[in-house]
Amino acid sequence: MLGRAHEMRRLMIAAGVQPDKIWIYGSLKTPTTNNPNCIVYWGWHVAPVVQVSGSGIQVIDPSLFNSPVTTATWKGVQGDPSAVLVPSDGSVFHRSYSGSVTYDDAAYTKTNQVLNTYRNQLKIRSVGSDGPPPYIKCLSKPAGVQWFGTIGPNATGRWYTWGWPAAWHVYWTIMPITHCPGKPQLTWTVEVERANATQCTYWITVRNLTGDSVRFEGRYNILK
Repeated sequence: MLGRAHEMRRLMIAAGVQPDKIWIYGSLKTPTTNNPNCIVYWGWHVAPVVQVSGSGIQVIDPSLFNSPVTTATWKGVQGDPSAVLVPSDGSVFHRSYSGSVTYDDAAYTKTNQVLNTYRNQLKIRSVGSDGPPPYIKCLSKPAGVQWFGTIGPNATGRWYTWGWPAAWHVYWTIMPITHCPGKPQLTWTVEVERANATQCTYWITVRNLTGDSVRFEGRYNILK
């Protein structure tokens, strides 16, 4: 948490923004798709904050939200109404519950050490029995998603989905949900079987272009 918050601060400063930080202490818990148990428990958490004209202080925390939120909203999703919020200067790397603070150096040495530690832990977990995040059992299926799939490193897999009206024009897309910036991850082909006079079955073959397991959505769109 502290490594991520400090790296976000570094990137924000590089973009011309001067963030502070907000710390929260309590019996914290929040649902997540990035933990095999679908929930995480914290004793504390931290995120950058910025002052936004017309909106006040906004918390930037992509681990919990897809957009900036107020401090009240940020606190409200962490499961402890009695949790304590403490603001600090953005330069603080770590703040204990008692108020003692530590700082990183200009090279962000501590930040990089923390981030590397958690990256390595994620790599180890991703090749284990649970696979990489996000975890399918924690996901809710949005409209237009027929199934969630997982495909191993450099593997090819085939899925089928049956009972589709043959009169429909159905377009299939395979969308990775495991993050892997910098290179393509998946490619796919679609084949069709006419099962009977009114229905068809689609066969979707997916190929993993990477050396890591990838989770994906099998999306469909019915063309009018």
